[in-house]
Amino acid sequence: MTPPEVHLSIDADDGVRLAATRLGRASAAVTLVYVHPLLRERRFWEAVTIGVHEHLCGAVSQITYDQRGHGDSQAPHRSEVTTVARLARDLDTVLAHASGAVVLIAHGEGAQLVHAYATTHREKAQALAGLVFLNASTDPPVLQRYLRRWPQRLLRLRRHRGLGAVTAAGEAVLGYRLVHPDGHRRGLGSAERRVRVDVLAAYAGGFGFFTGVAMGLRHIPSAVLAGEHDPLVPPQRAVRLADALWADYDVVAGAGHELPRTHPARVTDTITCTLDHVLRTHLDQSTGSTHTPDTEPRRS
Repeated sequence: MTPPEVHLSIDADDGVRLAATRLGRASAAVTLVYVHPLLRERRFWEAVTIGVHEHLCGAVSQITYDQRGHGDSQAPHRSEVTTVARLARDLDTVLAHASGAVVLIAHGEGAQLVHAYATTHREKAQALAGLVFLNASTDPPVLQRYLRRWPQRLLRLRRHRGLGAVTAAGEAVLGYRLVHPDGHRRGLGSAERRVRVDVLAAYAGGFGFFTGVAMGLRHIPSAVLAGEHDPLVPPQRAVRLADALWADYDVVAGAGHELPRTHPARVTDTITCTLDHVLRTHLDQSTGSTHTPDTEPRRS
């Protein structure tokens, strides 16, 4: 049986409405907030959130949300360019609806969004209770050549009056290639096409998860889970993120890039193990324990 959900409408600071879903009690002691990857939507997490809810008997709250212009969330005004920093401000707005200790869970390019949040909201990011990264690395996403060049060219075209029809045609062609490359659907069509161009251009610009920011997050219980046969984020790239954060690290044998969908049980296990670490850390702090947290990542 699918657990009951509460649908939320969250207003960003510029008035854009963000669609979100809460699973579990709003006043829970721990809230898990999920950051979906590039051009996806909150339903990407459905198998995982249901698994966590059932595994923990609804003891924690879980929030999934659609980034602006994705899924059921409103797209910004035509004059607005959606940047990674803008998405980080939206994430901060969503986090304001979380209760208790907050654990961020991000997939793929969501790691770069967490990096942006940790850069622009440093104190709030350092107050997070836990971090879980899936199929993620310190590096910008590996995009095909046309995905690196097309979006930036379309952004330049937008600045020229009289070329609106050309720009619209280019955005439509790009959307078709994303959804139907070589005749096969990739399921990347949930984003409004102007936002799709913006975020592709932003991520293709070389935005990564840098060591200086990661150092400020090393005190937070963290985990990185990789797929053995992930063509976009090979395990050797994911391990660099784990090393930067001093995070626990594991590889799912035979898995690819979509662990939340193909191996939700392993993702659920990683989340609950991180929650156990989070709760033990909070218990130590509340009882005045002098327990020293791990300073090196655990490998399996």
